[in-house]
Amino acid sequence: MYTTTVRSVASVRFLEEGSHNVRMRQLVGREDGARHTSVHELVFGKGGSVAPHRHKWEHELVVTSGRGVAIVDKKRIDLRPGVVLLVEDGEEHQFRQVGKEPLRFLTVTPV
Repeated sequence: MYTTTVRSVASVRFLEEGSHNVRMRQLVGREDGARHTSVHELVFGKGGSVAPHRHKWEHELVVTSGRGVAIVDKKRIDLRPGVVLLVEDGEEHQFRQVGKEPLRFLTVTPV
């Protein structure tokens, strides 16, 4: 078993190529005993974004605060607190912050 709080995990600059003004916290990962999936919080500051990309795995996300937009295979999805999104493997996707407050979401990905 592993337990922590979001605030006790340090955030680091998200280093994915083409990302701008994004920070990430790994809340649960392999180092914590996870064998199949990890959980991260991503925080997009003012104008924050990631470049369009795709990968061979699905991931799920839950928006916890702020506003943003996801573009998934050229379809625009408004992001606001409570939105749950499944990005399937192979789908091109991008996330952008809009509005005054940071966009925050939790995402589940393979370890």
